[in-house]
This record gives sequence, structure tokens and C-alpha cells, in this order.
Amino acid sequence: MEKLEFSEAVDAYLNHTATSWQEFIVEDYFDCFQYGINILDCISESRIRETHQRLYASISKKIKRI
Repeated sequence: MEKLEFSEAVDAYLNHTATSWQEFIVEDYFDCFQYGINILDCISESRIRETHQRLYASISKKIKRI
């Protein structure tokens, strides 16, 4: 995957306009970095924090529903 594609996915994710594929890309990379791209090389620290907060909130909602 190109860094540009990942960066665009993060932008869309943070703007709440991401496709399901872009959401998957961001969440998968954020959780495990399995494809070998360091998230710090692709996006700024403030965007990482915002992404983390959104993922945490989403996971918390799912846990509360259970």
C-alpha cells in the first residue's frame, strides 16, 4: 500500500467520510502495523491521538452494548 493511500484513508477517517475499506485500513494499521508501515511516518502525532480517541470511543460503545 502506498503511503499516500494510507494518508488519504486517515484523512477520510478523521473527517467521517471514509469508505468501509478506508476504515478497515486505518483500524488495521493502527492496531497491528502488520503491513510494515510505521504510522508515525505517515501521519502527525496529533492525528494519531485523534484516531486513537475515535477507535477507543467506538470500542467502548461496543462493550457497553454487550
